[in-house]
Amino acid sequence: MRIIPNRRKPVGMLFSALFSAVCTGSVLAQTARLEEVIVTAEKRSTTLQDTAIAVTALSGDDLAQGLINNALDIQMSVPNMLMSKGQFNAANIAIRGIGNSAVGVSADSGTGVHFNGVYLNAPRSFETEYYDIERVEILRGPQGTLYGRNTTAGVINIISRRPEPEFGGDIQIELGNYNAVKTRGAINLPLNDSWQQRFSGFFLRRDGFVDNTFTGEDVDGRDMYSLRSSTLFSNERVEAHLVVNYFKEDSDRMRGSNQRCLRDPEGILGCLPTGLADQRTHTGATVTGFITNLIGSVTGLSFPEDDFVNSAIYANPRRQALDFTPVYEVEEWVSSLEINLELGDYTLTSLTGYHDAFFDARNDYDFAVASEPWPVEVRVQQGPDGYYTTDRAYSSDRSFIDSRQWSQELRLASDFQGDWNFLLGAFWLNYDAHNDYYVYNAALELFGQLNGLPDVQRQFWSNTDPYELDTWAVFGELYWQATARLSVTLGLRYTEEEKTSRQRTIYLAFLDDPTLPGGDYETYQGDSDEVTGKLNLSYDFGDDVLLYATLSRSYKSGGFNPISVESPLLDPARGGNPDLAFFGPEYINALELGLKTRWLDNRLQLNGTWFYYDFQDLQVAKITNQTSINENVDSSSVQGLETELIWVPDSHWRLGANIAWLDTEIDEFVSVDPANINQLGTTENIVSGPNANTYVGPGCPGGTRTCDGLPYDLSGNQLVNAPEYSVSLSVEYTWPLDNNLDLRLGSSYYWQDNFYTRLFNAPNDRVDQWDVWNATLGIHRQDGRWYLQGWVRNIGDEDHVTGQWLADQNLGLITNQFLLEPRTYGLTLGYSF
Repeated sequence: MRIIPNRRKPVGMLFSALFSAVCTGSVLAQTARLEEVIVTAEKRSTTLQDTAIAVTALSGDDLAQGLINNALDIQMSVPNMLMSKGQFNAANIAIRGIGNSAVGVSADSGTGVHFNGVYLNAPRSFETEYYDIERVEILRGPQGTLYGRNTTAGVINIISRRPEPEFGGDIQIELGNYNAVKTRGAINLPLNDSWQQRFSGFFLRRDGFVDNTFTGEDVDGRDMYSLRSSTLFSNERVEAHLVVNYFKEDSDRMRGSNQRCLRDPEGILGCLPTGLADQRTHTGATVTGFITNLIGSVTGLSFPEDDFVNSAIYANPRRQALDFTPVYEVEEWVSSLEINLELGDYTLTSLTGYHDAFFDARNDYDFAVASEPWPVEVRVQQGPDGYYTTDRAYSSDRSFIDSRQWSQELRLASDFQGDWNFLLGAFWLNYDAHNDYYVYNAALELFGQLNGLPDVQRQFWSNTDPYELDTWAVFGELYWQATARLSVTLGLRYTEEEKTSRQRTIYLAFLDDPTLPGGDYETYQGDSDEVTGKLNLSYDFGDDVLLYATLSRSYKSGGFNPISVESPLLDPARGGNPDLAFFGPEYINALELGLKTRWLDNRLQLNGTWFYYDFQDLQVAKITNQTSINENVDSSSVQGLETELIWVPDSHWRLGANIAWLDTEIDEFVSVDPANINQLGTTENIVSGPNANTYVGPGCPGGTRTCDGLPYDLSGNQLVNAPEYSVSLSVEYTWPLDNNLDLRLGSSYYWQDNFYTRLFNAPNDRVDQWDVWNATLGIHRQDGRWYLQGWVRNIGDEDHVTGQWLADQNLGLITNQFLLEPRTYGLTLGYSF
């Protein structure tokens, strides 16, 4: 959002600046105004303040001034939003405590990510940098009518800049620490009265954030670029806009950031569940320890009791000892074609989308270099990275996905002069993907060699080839202007979908056998259909005050767990349950009350929202027996408050504040914690296993003495990734200088409360509260021709945890952590023509 005139500048200490601005009461100046911001949150152009949805809209200028380069940065400008890298090949975006806690290629995100309105089933949103952006719209809350399936959390719509009728362009060159070099630019070419063309792109290269003490290299660097073509045709009745976007990354980015463990000295659990520490897991409790002990008992060879007992480990997560240099490869095409045809009182819209994404990332699986030598050497396969010969414990993993999708949406919207209007639409999407997850491990390799297994079985390999999704929907909204002030919207959507997965799991000779005819695949299939909708009432009090209330229902589809039919988890004879092959959809019934206001002659904007969710069958995952198992939480509830304030007291100041409160609670759910199966946080009554431990003691279901663990009643626990409180503050100040120049200072501050990363709310699940400061100082020419800006992100250089993932027993219940970037600083020079 911009102000008029566009003069901004922040001060060094944010709270002092806010206090000073309020006390001086500098509302006497009458030149500053908040602009009207146009959004398409309702799939039609409306002003932000007239849109009866909780939506945050950030323009390209907002992104630049807020030092927002990507989706990981944007969470600090949106109430009740949290984003983190995921464990495998996707990001986890949570809005109001609702995200994607399920795992597997058929598990969908609860936040719908769109590019120019096109829904992307598996976007590379974590890697992509924002450039040449018109705005980013973040719709908070269920959006199951206009946006459909998998929007239980909300919607993010990234809207690129359109071609313009005048020749022009811009270029920015950025230099920063870690030898960072970034360039962004665009050129606009008006071809004639009907055709306009725009080209844009960005390039980024920088050294890594992490010092690998084993190899002496810096890792977790970036090497990426993107190109975009935007073509616009228009005449009196037709407008067609084609955008083609290409993104490429080939980096040594780490898929995770750090591993933490409170070491179990007995080697039964590997890591204790009573906390986190900078310690190595006890490999006696891992699959490596189990296999080497077995081989030693048969061959008489002497293997270490704990391979990592003297391995290097550091309290600083930016120092790691890795025996595998990360590889991170991404390639993505996104295309959108929107055609609008004016038919008198109607507008017919066609939106065609294509998305092709490739992701291949390899990482050090255990984040460690084993200190204790083995009595033999092993040649370990590493997929596309060849082979590695080692005389000690060694593991790397690989996450791979190659996907394509086509989508088509048609909408017919009326523009009558009377009290009634409507929007009717139809949507279709076809998506297919090849998805793999591999673990290459020296112990697995040695076991396979000694037992004469072929290469393809000397690993862990979860293989889906292919996964297919076909879905279609019809939807509509009816708009009634009941009185001059009261508006009513009624929306309904009917969705059908079919998911099919051809999958197998290869794990030595224990699960599926790829040497059998047909490769030993199993096919899973599921069909579903749902009706969702909403009822919205909005009342315009005049004088820039809008009150609205919305009742809505949304859902996220179910799917298949990435499990082998040979898994003991599915075998009733071994205590398994065949139903664990599937997980069901989740549903939200939501009530939202919102208030949008402007005061002080359009210099102060204050918006507020209260919401309540009745949440049924929330999808959550845990890993056990080398398998990700997605479960459905019976019921839970969510409520919260959000306030967004922007104040421009005069042409010098711009102040902002977002304050959010979130209350989440599980109403009913029982589950076994694989990290604490005896509920004591100790090793008592636990028998260690290579992939899952066994509880032997009192309290097992059914009165048996042996079970997977004692089930927890999780009623009253918090949902994951749901900080109770969060605050975002910003201040900007502009000093006019001579020679048509402005000096602008800016500062932003973000704080979030502690939260949990698993429903068990155990000590090792807790992420402590953290805060972060950013600042800018720049000289800007008043006509916008050029600027020079210095900036610093994460001034305190803190290693903030954005998310965690508890690995299963084969890694000794280690916790993987994902971090924000450390302190970065630099200079940006921008020029427009």
